[in-house]
Amino acid sequence: MTAQPQPLTSQSGQPVKARPSSPRIYVLPTRFGGAFVLLSLLTLVGCINYLLSLGYALTFLLLSVWVVCAVHASRALVGAGVNVTLPDRAFAGVPLTLNATLTGPALATQLLGLRVGTALVWLEGQDETGGQADSANGTLTLPAFERGPQRLPTLRLEGHDPLGLWRSSVYPQASDPGSSLPPPFLVYPAPEEQAPPPPVAPYTGQAAETRRAAGDEEVHGLREYRPGDAPRRIAWKQAARTGTLLTRTYDAPQAAALALDYQDMAGDPEARLSRLCAWVLEAERRGCEFSLDLPGTRLERAAGDAQVRRALELLARYQRPELPPLPARRWPGPSLRGGRP
Repeated sequence: MTAQPQPLTSQSGQPVKARPSSPRIYVLPTRFGGAFVLLSLLTLVGCINYLLSLGYALTFLLLSVWVVCAVHASRALVGAGVNVTLPDRAFAGVPLTLNATLTGPALATQLLGLRVGTALVWLEGQDETGGQADSANGTLTLPAFERGPQRLPTLRLEGHDPLGLWRSSVYPQASDPGSSLPPPFLVYPAPEEQAPPPPVAPYTGQAAETRRAAGDEEVHGLREYRPGDAPRRIAWKQAARTGTLLTRTYDAPQAAALALDYQDMAGDPEARLSRLCAWVLEAERRGCEFSLDLPGTRLERAAGDAQVRRALELLARYQRPELPPLPARRWPGPSLRGGRP
């Protein structure tokens, strides 16, 4: 029988909560730092060959500065965190703009950078009065993604010492304290430009009279006057009687919904999905009901934000595999933190 590990307890018998592990900081010399130490070593060789006493002092001073800057760089990202948010919708072929917020005490003294893939932004904490702040906001623009489930490229926080000899890097994770990273997201098909009108499915029987939409046919009710309302819509009789300006609202029967079918179009799959995406956005703009038929999947007729979101998700996932899980151990990753994996 294998003994089960017992939780750690304090002297009072209370269980001790494990502290969240801090991300590991990687410190490497920059190109300028490499040239600096190479020049210092060449100076040391010259001092040895020519027995220059003052040259030894200068050489060891330069090497001491190089080592001290490494210590400063290792502390540049201590306590730094990053919050990255995605836009509400991402479409294929359109560059993705991210909003990033860096937090931490290091922003009060220097610049910190955030690199996402090949995109890099440097931020400095500064409030509206010109003083230093402990947070900074910025945006990054990433190249366009393909349709389907996607992950952001590797995120890296960067900092430098005051002389720029060393670069410190941190690879934040979603579990890090003070950091908030977006989960995998969906990229929707690129909506077709100047798409033809979507096909309609008319209501029959009493359904055409019971379904109403905004229009100009029949008076629907009254609401408070808003600046900019047309004078002809103001209910002057009620205004004279009550002393309050009221505006008439109108509606009309909602005579048709949209019927979006993948099989009714010609062309390659991406062109069909692009047109269907444009029609779904048109249905959202009109506020009307629509149905969506894809091979093996049918979305029943409905309206609203949930219907639009579900339709866009179906279009994004059509014939696209799910993202594979991240490897358990990767460099740099959680398995390298805190010593032994």
